[in-house]
Amino acid sequence: MPPYPVLEFDWKLLPNIADNIWQAQMAGWERVLTYRGPLPTEDSREIRKQTMMYEVGGQTYQIPTFPKGTPNAAVNSRDEYPFACTVEGASMSGSRQPWVGSVPPRENSIQGGMIAAFIKKNNITATGDNRRFEVRVINHPRGPVRP
Repeated sequence: MPPYPVLEFDWKLLPNIADNIWQAQMAGWERVLTYRGPLPTEDSREIRKQTMMYEVGGQTYQIPTFPKGTPNAAVNSRDEYPFACTVEGASMSGSRQPWVGSVPPRENSIQGGMIAAFIKKNNITATGDNRRFEVRVINHPRGPVRP
């Protein structure tokens, strides 16, 4: 595999985000992602809507959020992997469904800033040769993601 810029998520700093990514990668989601660029607001809303839907026995449901004041409300921000800004993330049609977990809103906000800073620092663009990057989880208590 060619050397790509590596975006690391440290379980010691962002345990819920790192665990969500670790679980997704252990389940087979891609580690090397392709940046598709920031999404226009309308497209972003539609992709997020598709991301939060799932089907069981022909019936479509939406992944719930936890009501304020309930024990799980602290992890009320839904986080998807692969990221929405990547080709491997969700599609407008719903044909591609990423892994979705619940994380604290603070961690999700930090993650968004990390991704934006990483894209800028590494000159990753939506077109051309510099579109791909690798995502790694470090310091996970269950070890590294296995191949």
